[in-house]
Amino acid sequence: MSPAPMHMIKCSLCFCWLLIGFLATAQPDTTVLNLYAGTSDSAKNAALALLKQEDTTKGSPLWPAVNPHLFYSNLYKNVLYPLKINQGKSTNFCGYAALTHLMLVDQPQVYVKAVLELFHTGQTIVHGTTMKASLRIRKAAGTFRNKGELDIRHADQLWFLTLADEFKGYLNWLDFKYNPGNENTAWGATNFSKFNRMVRKVGGYGTRAAGSDFLRPWKSNFSEYIQAQLQKGTVMLYLNSKLMFPHRFTDITLRVPTHFVVLYQIYKVGDLIEFKYWDYGMKTEQQITHKRLFKMIFGITSISHD
Repeated sequence: MSPAPMHMIKCSLCFCWLLIGFLATAQPDTTVLNLYAGTSDSAKNAALALLKQEDTTKGSPLWPAVNPHLFYSNLYKNVLYPLKINQGKSTNFCGYAALTHLMLVDQPQVYVKAVLELFHTGQTIVHGTTMKASLRIRKAAGTFRNKGELDIRHADQLWFLTLADEFKGYLNWLDFKYNPGNENTAWGATNFSKFNRMVRKVGGYGTRAAGSDFLRPWKSNFSEYIQAQLQKGTVMLYLNSKLMFPHRFTDITLRVPTHFVVLYQIYKVGDLIEFKYWDYGMKTEQQITHKRLFKMIFGITSISHD
């Protein structure tokens, strides 16, 4: 069994006084996406070929704080080890990291091309969606401190900041422009509908979403529904991270979702539920009760190729 992550922290600020979320649904394509096979050699080689064309000693004047050595080594590591992608310590970037993990496994060449274009030109078009990095973002990338491994992952800083700046949800209404430290605030947060929109527009995937930021999925049995969805493709969960390891906390646990994970496996073990998922740069496996599974999950996103 993999060790539990040491830092299970909030990465979404969901406030109860905002409008109650609605049940989001979207019909997926019939071609499914499944992560079990891992990254194909052809996709990985195509991504590495793009990187081999680059002058890895040359920086970009558009991103003055981004170190070219750290930037390119970060990209190489992401392609070679997609499980290692990590949102960093004390940030609200888990939604962007989850989407990036998905793309690194399934379409690393698309991801690499987009990040390189942002680095060289400040903008990119991914699956028909245009993303342009603002001046504030370009000055901020490469300056993070005390964010764990994210401090030296300059490509991730560039990419996460651009995603956060480009896509907005109701959590961002009061804080649209980036200021230093906003990676820890509502500015960097991702709600459920915003996450699914990013998956469709940046990942190019079809989605079927059940649940919301405040109301749990209308399913009689979560584990059976999730198992059925895993048979069709990839599943991502929007959940309360504190309820994953309740024994670690002594304060009051708010009944709101705070975290995105990529699910790899779920099945019954006696009266318990065993599930394996990706987050914080690793796969983790644990057992929980049916009751805690119900309390923990607020959103279930099933993903297919569009």
